[in-house]
Amino acid sequence: HSYSCRRQHLIRCNYTMMSRGVNAIATLLAILLIAITTSAFSVPPMATSNYPRPLHPGGFSLPPMVEDLIPIATTITSAAADKDSQSKDEILQKDLLLVRPPDMESLWEWYAYTKRQTDSDPSWGRIWPTALSLARFTLQSLHSGEEEDGSIDMNLASELNEQDQDIVKQAIKALQTTSHIIELGCGLGLAGLSFAVSAATESKNIKRTVTFLDREPYALHCVMASAAINNLATAPISSEQEVVAGSTPPLITARSSIDDWTSTDKNISYKDLQLGALDYDNKQTLILASDILYEPSSMDSLATKLRNLLHPTDGGYVLITDPEKERTSGCRSALVESVKEIGGQLVMLPMPQPKNNGMAMNKSMLVESDVDIDGNLAKTVLIVVHFNGA
Repeated sequence: HSYSCRRQHLIRCNYTMMSRGVNAIATLLAILLIAITTSAFSVPPMATSNYPRPLHPGGFSLPPMVEDLIPIATTITSAAADKDSQSKDEILQKDLLLVRPPDMESLWEWYAYTKRQTDSDPSWGRIWPTALSLARFTLQSLHSGEEEDGSIDMNLASELNEQDQDIVKQAIKALQTTSHIIELGCGLGLAGLSFAVSAATESKNIKRTVTFLDREPYALHCVMASAAINNLATAPISSEQEVVAGSTPPLITARSSIDDWTSTDKNISYKDLQLGALDYDNKQTLILASDILYEPSSMDSLATKLRNLLHPTDGGYVLITDPEKERTSGCRSALVESVKEIGGQLVMLPMPQPKNNGMAMNKSMLVESDVDIDGNLAKTVLIVVHFNGA
């Protein structure tokens, strides 16, 4: 009961600050996180079967919410002990706590109940297969080592030409080293949160920010609550860096902002991220996104958006996962043209579906969200975009 109340208190307090702006949420959640992690109250890891569990029944101001445990599992190939030995696959898994609506149907019913149907889109409340695929890719990339020839030990790009292979390899290196990660159109923030939780333990003490951008305030509310219960520090996007005397700066900091690349007044660019106020190793950005290609007519504005979120002089990389069967036909070809028109490069390659590879496991690496809305096991395409600096 104490655990449930503590979680519900986090959600209610988080929403109170939402009315004052998304960045205010981060400030309150940071305070709550300190209180949670320094208290004597401790909850041991629990089995996935205990999730999802209710947090809030829903009301006029807040949709129904649950806390879920999402296992992000993939395989990595371990190096052979000697030349006569064979390399073998090992399972790599990170468990992610996620605050979310129970399902899209419940969210839509809440929109109807509160008369918020106008321009409402409940799709942000679902864990999409493309987000899972991107989360697995980032987890695997953070654990991939460099071979003697300097190339990343990844098999994804093996069928590409040499130039395209190099773009993919450089994007993976950027993911391993870039200080500032952005999840664009984040929804529940599964990919960015998974990256943050993994990077906190696997990134060799690289200090980072992970910034979540979405046009839906309730989605950002869930993301920042999820960041807090995963023991990530949270902070507002601000021109002034807050430093608490005697404290150790956090390794990973989650931030968020309302963003709409079709709008003129809510369209976040690199300068709006206020990275100059932060004392970090570098100012480069890398963008993560999944399921954001819906209208071929919007690909020009999306390509410009991607370029404007990257470092103005250094450029950078974008990693996008998209369903193999496009949501709207022609989006990917339109994005290719739009990216090339403003000087970028783009590589597309199929993502491998998760499998057990014959290894003994208590359960499959697949989760319910690996099934797409058509009822089939989802197949995903990885899109790697690169822009040079000015």
